[in-house]
Amino acid sequence: MYKELILEVSQGNEYVKIQPPCPESEIDRIEKAFGYPLPKELRALLRELNGDKWLLFSAEEIIDQIRMTKEMLSFYEEEGVEGVDRLIFFAGNGCGDYYCYYVGADGAPDENAIYIWEHEEMRYDRKVAVNMTELITRYYNSEI
Repeated sequence: MYKELILEVSQGNEYVKIQPPCPESEIDRIEKAFGYPLPKELRALLRELNGDKWLLFSAEEIIDQIRMTKEMLSFYEEEGVEGVDRLIFFAGNGCGDYYCYYVGADGAPDENAIYIWEHEEMRYDRKVAVNMTELITRYYNSEI
């Protein structure tokens, strides 16, 4: 489903390289590193493809984002930015901004919203899509 969608909307983009499915053990590794469950659609996407080398991160890149966020947590707190440790960064726009899900205080990811982390403002309050399909479509159609 996601693979076909990406191939359709990214036609002409020679940099998009669909990667083989992510092993379940790597998905479990992401959850362990993050400390919260992943949204169902992110799990489904990773089971189908482990990133696309353009928009969507691989499991290893997601884990790297988790590690960097944890390392910078004290900086974010000093800047008055709260909740960064509850963001699941899974894609990027190539300009330093990241697409993410937010995990609520109850430990459950909000599966009805994808936000953009705007690095210059250090904010994640702008919802850009309601699901993965909308994010992929809007991104590759230059709508976000």
